[in-house]
Amino acid sequence: MAKSINKQTSQLLIALAYLIIGILFIVFKSGIVGLVLEIALTILGVLFIVKGILDIVNNKKTTEGIIQIVIGAVIIVLGWTIVEIILLVLGVLIVIKGILDLINAIKTKKVTPIIYAVITIVVGVLLVIGKFASAADILFIIIGVVFVLDAIFIGISALSKK
Repeated sequence: MAKSINKQTSQLLIALAYLIIGILFIVFKSGIVGLVLEIALTILGVLFIVKGILDIVNNKKTTEGIIQIVIGAVIIVLGWTIVEIILLVLGVLIVIKGILDLINAIKTKKVTPIIYAVITIVVGVLLVIGKFASAADILFIIIGVVFVLDAIFIGISALSKK
C-alpha cells in the first residue's frame, strides 16, 4: 500500500510540475528561456560586484576586487549578448538531441517518441533562428498546452489508481 501511495504522490507531483511548466510556456512563450537566463546572469553579475566590493573593503585585495567588479559589470551590461550566445548553443544541442531521439524512436517504431523527437528538433531550430519570434511563440504555446494536457492526464491517472 505504501508503494502505491508513494507512486500516486509522485505522479501528482509530476502532474503539478508539468502544469506549472505548461502555464509558464503559455504565458511567457519563447521569452521564458531568455528571461530565466537574463535573471540568472544579472544575479551572477551582482554577486561578482558584491564580492569585489567585499574583497576591497574587508580583505584589502584591491586588484582582485576591481577585477571582480569589472567582470560583474560586463556580465550585467552584456547580458543579452551572452543570452543570445547561450540560446544559440542550447538550440544546436537541442537539435542534436532531437536527431538522436528521432533515430532511436524510428528504431522502436513507436509514434509518440517520433513526434516528441520532431518537436524537440523544431524547438532547437527555432532557438537557433530566434529572429522569427512569432513562430517561436506559437510553438511554445503549443508546448505549454501539451504540458498542461499531460498534467491533467497524469493527475487523472494517479487519482484513479486508488
